[in-house]
Amino acid sequence: MAVNKNSNALKVVGTIFAGVGLILVAVGVGIGNHQYTILKSWPVAEATVMRSRVRQYISQRGRRMYETEIEFRYTVDGKAFDTPSSPGYSTSSYSSMKSIADEFAPGTRHLIRYNPSEPSDIRMNAGYNFGFFFLPVLMGGLGAFFAALGIVLRFASRSVQPLLCPACGQTVERGQRFCPNCAAPLTTGTSPFTSS
Repeated sequence: MAVNKNSNALKVVGTIFAGVGLILVAVGVGIGNHQYTILKSWPVAEATVMRSRVRQYISQRGRRMYETEIEFRYTVDGKAFDTPSSPGYSTSSYSSMKSIADEFAPGTRHLIRYNPSEPSDIRMNAGYNFGFFFLPVLMGGLGAFFAALGIVLRFASRSVQPLLCPACGQTVERGQRFCPNCAAPLTTGTSPFTSS
């Protein structure tokens, strides 16, 4: 009864957590694989920064946020492209975004990676660095945490032992004095059925 309900609840919650965790791990692996593909197969081009600025906006939570917008000019197969890009994240720290805008000041030259099948699709920060792999690491880490928690909860559900009536074997709740199935008395001097 109550013990079975607790055990079943732990199983259900554990299964949900483990399922969500495995989905997050799969998403993290997928994103990480895509980032790795960019590093391995997208060509590098030297680009000139045409424009760089810090843009301010108000988030859905009402916080003032900043992001850096940068426009690159580069050439692929003799064709010039002017393509906007950004670091891929925003922050409430103006100085953090300003330092990126200063690093990518107009006229400076930087290496970018571009999609060979769509040269206007570029990555300005592609590399084996934390920023480029932040999202897959975050998703994979959260997924591993939720999956592990789900597995622990599922194992915990197995350790919850039901109390059984010694006369008929029916599950009974702690604190009952008589079995609801056969009315056998459950209260003896050392009975686990009574609350202490």
